[in-house]
Amino acid sequence: MRLALRLATLAVVAALRLPDRVIRAIVGPPVEVEGARTSPTAQLLIALERFVPRADPKVVPDLGAARRDFDIVSSVLNAGIARDVRTYDTVVPGARGPLRARVYGPPGASGPLPLMVFFHGGGFAIGSITSHDGICRFLSRHGGVRVVSVEYALAPEHPYPAAVDDAHAAFRHVVANAERFGGGAARVGVGGDSAGGALAAVVAQRCVDEAAPSPAFTLMLYPAVDGLGEHRSRQLFGRGYFLDSDMVDWYRSCYSPHPVRLHEPYASPLRAPDFRGLPPTCVVTAGFDPFRDEGTEYAERLRAAGVQVTHLHRDGLVHGFASFLGCDRHARAAMRDVAAELRRMAAGAGVGPQANGV
Repeated sequence: MRLALRLATLAVVAALRLPDRVIRAIVGPPVEVEGARTSPTAQLLIALERFVPRADPKVVPDLGAARRDFDIVSSVLNAGIARDVRTYDTVVPGARGPLRARVYGPPGASGPLPLMVFFHGGGFAIGSITSHDGICRFLSRHGGVRVVSVEYALAPEHPYPAAVDDAHAAFRHVVANAERFGGGAARVGVGGDSAGGALAAVVAQRCVDEAAPSPAFTLMLYPAVDGLGEHRSRQLFGRGYFLDSDMVDWYRSCYSPHPVRLHEPYASPLRAPDFRGLPPTCVVTAGFDPFRDEGTEYAERLRAAGVQVTHLHRDGLVHGFASFLGCDRHARAAMRDVAAELRRMAAGAGVGPQANGV
C-alpha cells in the first residue's frame, strides 16, 4: 500500500511539472469564480488528488495510518527542496511533556539570526515536522531565518486547548533559550500554515493578553482562524477544490468535541475582542480556499487595529499550496513572495544572509 502511495504521488509530481500549455490541454479551460481563475497546476491537482491512495483520516479506524500517509505524500511532493539547509532534531518542552522539534539554518549562515517558531498544519489532527520539512527548508533558506519547527499534541486524542498550550509553551521556551537556537530573545517570531497559522495567531494574542514577551512577527499561511465556519468561502469552495467541507467538519469535531468552545478566541482567533498590540503580520490567502474569507477578514481586523500587516493573496491557488512548492511552479512563485515578506519582517529583528536558487 505504501509503495503504491509513493508511486502515485510521484506520478502527480511528474504531471505537475509539465508545461502549463500541456496541462491546460489536459484539464481544459480554467475554472472561474468571482473573477479568480484556477492556475493550470491547481486544476490538475484537483483532478488527480482522488487517485492518490492515501488513507482518509475521517473513515479509517487507524488514524496513525492516515498520519503516516500524510507524511509520505508531503515528503515526496517536496523532496529535494533546499537540501543545503542545515538541520538538527531536538525536543522542546510542551505544556504536558517534551515535543519533537527540528531546527533549520540557512546555508553558510553564521552568528545569530532571526528565529521563527513554526507550527505545521493538518487540521490539528495530522501533520508533523516530517510533513512540513520542505516548507521549513524553503522558508529558512529564502527567508534568511532559523526555523524551529515544533510538533504539538494532536486531536482527537488531545482536543483543544492542548495544541494551543503546547504552541505557547514551545514559543516561550525558544524565547527563553534563543541563543541556544542561534538567535536572540527579541528576535523570535511565529509562523504556521492552516491550523498552524491559527496557532501562530493565538500565540501572539496570548502573549499580548498575558503581557508576556511577544513574537517579533507572525507569518500565517492560509490560516484557519474561525472554527465556526460562517464565511461565504466555506460554502463557495466547500466541494471540489481539494479541501472539502466534510473533511473540515471532521477536523473541527476532533479539535473541539464541544462546539460551544469554538466561540473562544483561542479556538477561533478571528473572534478575539481586541487586535491592538499584535506584532507585524503577514497573512497569506488563496483564491480557491474555503478559508479565504476568514484569512482576509483577519488581515482587515489587524489593519483596523493599527497593526502592521501585509496580505498576500494568490487568486489561482488552492488550500495547502505550500505543500506543492517542490513540483508546482505557481505555488513556488507564491512562496518566493512569502519568503521575501518573511525576510522583510525579520529584518526588524536582524538581517539574514541572501539566498538564491531553489
